[in-house]
Amino acid sequence: MSIVARVFIVLNLIVSIIFLIFSMEIWTAKTKWQKMYEREREKNVEMKADWQNREIELETAVAQRAAVIQRRNQKISALLADVDKVTDENLALREEVGVAKAQVEVWQAMNEELVRENNRRNDEIAKLHRVLVKQQQAVAVAKQNEVRARNERAEMEDELNTLKQAHAALARDKRSIEQELAMQNRRFEVLLAKGYPVWQILQEDVEAVQPFIPDALVLAVKADVQLAMLSVGAANGVKPGYRFTIKRGDKFIGKVQVEKVYPDMCSAKILPDMKAPGEEVQVHDEAISKYFKTQ
Repeated sequence: MSIVARVFIVLNLIVSIIFLIFSMEIWTAKTKWQKMYEREREKNVEMKADWQNREIELETAVAQRAAVIQRRNQKISALLADVDKVTDENLALREEVGVAKAQVEVWQAMNEELVRENNRRNDEIAKLHRVLVKQQQAVAVAKQNEVRARNERAEMEDELNTLKQAHAALARDKRSIEQELAMQNRRFEVLLAKGYPVWQILQEDVEAVQPFIPDALVLAVKADVQLAMLSVGAANGVKPGYRFTIKRGDKFIGKVQVEKVYPDMCSAKILPDMKAPGEEVQVHDEAISKYFKTQ
């Protein structure tokens, strides 16, 4: 065999070995890339599943958070509504407390006035009692003088007895007249208290004959018994039976008739048949006795 042939065979063998090595490298590289691809694909699948789970968890958390926020907003709205309601109730209670305080002050003033009137009457009773004691003492002295006069003037006994009988008759007549007058006065006061038109029965117009009284104000009203308290009294010349016209601005409200009189105020009965339709007497209304002062 020639050298060329041997060289050619060696070269061919070397080329074959190189080709074989190259082929094995290509196959090996392909296998490595495929395995790497498979590993990366598995990782991507796991990461994708993990991201999907995280998205589901996030959506669930967002939904739960939105539900919590919605519930809290509903609670906040309910609390705001409760706060508004409590605020309105508080304002209403303050107004009621203010009205109640004003009524209490009026009633306290009325009570103080009643106490003063009671004290005044007690003083009058005490004065009358002292006068009665003095009269009894005077009677006792008169009896003693009478006894002495009878002893000293026996001759005037018949005339004195006659005078005594006449005096007793006059005293009986006086007591009878006084009792009749007292009974008539009580009847008159009872009729006035019950609201009977006494002045009309007597054929007199009380508003025409009563004197001018300064304008007054309604201090308090008790609607359940139809009574009103006016800011004028005995110091202004008010007497039981006097009538006042109640008005509010230029509006006629009704008429009242005085029942009880105190030094600086009086209580009056609201006349139901002389009220304007749909109107009620209220505190701070004006009370006038006459529209024009007569000379």
